[in-house]
This record gives sequence, structure tokens and C-alpha cells, in this order.
Amino acid sequence: MGTIITREDLKAYAEVDYIIKHMNEKYYAKIPKSLLTFFEEIKDPDYKVYVNPHKPLQEQGLTEYALEIIALLHIKYWCENQTKQEELLQRMKENEEKFEAQLREKFSTEKLFSNVKGSETEPQPDKMVTAYSKYMNDNPDIQDYTDLRAETENLESLTENKPQKKNSFFKKIHLFFTKIFRKSAE
Repeated sequence: MGTIITREDLKAYAEVDYIIKHMNEKYYAKIPKSLLTFFEEIKDPDYKVYVNPHKPLQEQGLTEYALEIIALLHIKYWCENQTKQEELLQRMKENEEKFEAQLREKFSTEKLFSNVKGSETEPQPDKMVTAYSKYMNDNPDIQDYTDLRAETENLESLTENKPQKKNSFFKKIHLFFTKIFRKSAE
């Protein structure tokens, strides 16, 4: 099984190659020649990179992958202070844990299923229906035949061959379990 290198990866390698080549010779010499050759050969030759040396790398519009590679190069080859190196590794580990926690929260089963329950709730009454019922309750002279109309429509639907609206998968499961619990209660 091979590694897939995307177009974005090639751009990131071009950015890293550019940054490394424009660094102080002291830092350039610390990187193994094989790694320098890798960036040189794999980079996107058509991608033009320009980095302003007077701005921080985070403000240069570089790809996230290029910044990650630079951070790893810093930890592995350029950081001479052991405590600083451990501090950077700890910060990277904390960031990874935060990212994983965000993913767990975003894709938690409780949250996913709570969204499904929310979509299966009954629709909210229309403003017109609410105004009609308020008018009906306030005026005793008007008779309400809505119950009679609903029964008539049910009878008509039984006699006619109208296509029935299919229930969703979760609604079918809900109906199945309610039938089971009704039978066990009787």
C-alpha cells in the first residue's frame, strides 16, 4: 500500500523547501541531506512561493501542512534546549487532545441521536391555525366541525386508493416498539 501525495502536499513541500533555502546557513546545515533532497524533488515546481522575512510565518498564508512540517523540523533539528523541546512537544500533544475532544463532541452518538429525535417531533402549529383556534374559543356562537372533518377524511382515505405516506425508518422503529409495549402491558 503506497502513500498518496495530494496537490496540496506538493504545494506545502514547495513552501517548506523555499523557507529552508532562505534560512540561515546554521539551520540549513542541521537538516539531513536526504530530507532536503526529498523536498527538492517532490515539491510542485510550478507553485511560486514568496515569504516576507519581516512577518511571522503564521501570517504568510502558508498551508497548514507546511507550518506543521516546519514545527516538526524545529523540534527535531533546530531546538537545542531540551526543556524547550519538551515544552513544544507537550503543547502539540495538548492541541491534539483538544482537537480529538472537539471531534468526539461533534460526532458523539448522543448528539447525533438527539438530532434525529428533534427531527421526528410533531410540527409546530401554524400561526393561522393558532389564530383560528383562539377565535373559535372566544366566540361561542361558532360551531367547530374539525373533529367531524377529520373522521370523514379518514373514512374517505380508507375507501379510496390514495398512496399512503411512508414512515421514516426511525418512525417505523418507534411504532414497532410501541406495539410491543402495548401487547406486553395487556
